[in-house]
Amino acid sequence: MIKTYGVVIKTIGPVHIGCGETLKKQDYIYDYHESTVHYVDGPKLIKYLKNKGVLDKYLSFMRKPPKGHPREAELKTFLNSVKISKQDWSHFIDFSIPVNQGKKNSSNKSKPLNDITLMIRDGQKSVYIPGSTLKGAIKTALLAIQNNADDKRLYSKLKVSDSLPIENSSLAIYEKIDVNKTDKPMPLYRECIDIGTEINTTITIEDDAFSIKEIEDAIKYFFDNYQKKWLDGFTHSAIARKVLKETMPNKNNIVYLGGGPGFVSKTLQYQLYSIDKAKEEIFNVLSRRFKWSYGKFKSIPKNVPIALKVTHNQKEQKWYQQGMCEISFYQTEKEKE
Repeated sequence: MIKTYGVVIKTIGPVHIGCGETLKKQDYIYDYHESTVHYVDGPKLIKYLKNKGVLDKYLSFMRKPPKGHPREAELKTFLNSVKISKQDWSHFIDFSIPVNQGKKNSSNKSKPLNDITLMIRDGQKSVYIPGSTLKGAIKTALLAIQNNADDKRLYSKLKVSDSLPIENSSLAIYEKIDVNKTDKPMPLYRECIDIGTEINTTITIEDDAFSIKEIEDAIKYFFDNYQKKWLDGFTHSAIARKVLKETMPNKNNIVYLGGGPGFVSKTLQYQLYSIDKAKEEIFNVLSRRFKWSYGKFKSIPKNVPIALKVTHNQKEQKWYQQGMCEISFYQTEKEKE
């Protein structure tokens, strides 16, 4: 028996699933007055610059970007230097998306961006959520209850399709922010699926290996532990309390997808152990992995990991947990013996 279910994912926080590539500041136009990044069509830009007689200057700029003020290395600065104004950009802009810098930077719109970590895209250059990403989140939730990681045959009966393509209009750039005693914007910018986006895909279950109820119960159990054993540990910080008050969902079936949510969203220590045991296990792992930070602690901190991974939306003036999504399932007509 093969059963197929429709899946709807709604982003509560921005979701980033990286492709391993970055967009350097010489490859995009950052219009800081509009808090917008314009993606450039390379061949169209080359053709336009050649027609303007400034291609050699551009190639020299790309080979050796200026190393003075960070803004001097931006494509926008180069275009200004060769008298190509904003009114001319339409000749080579592919598409544009909004930028959300950290809250401390939101009033400083002239702050330069760094390289932008890009989303995974399909052969048609459309953003999507890989089936492996969603299957990983579902499997981790199921393991929290079943604790049967070695049963590869069982999990092979759960198949998740890649999502339908996601429009560029549903993308935005968000800055990474770590929250502990204070909110600390980091110089890391991610191309993300924006908040409030609905994404559609399907899952197929063979031989009744799992039921949808089992999957939903596992997802709820995972998030319940995630909240009670880790998120609630941030109550010592006023800013963390504020962030959590804004970001805790009044919804069912919460999963974290993609890069950025952090260690706890993808591991089982807080699912399988008591709080103290989980903290010890995680601290030992992070101390080996990040000797420059966790290795400096003389004792285990009150909450481990020590930073809540969030971001901030300037337009909405709200905090969001990175990668937080609501997921729902529905029966389709497909059912095969």
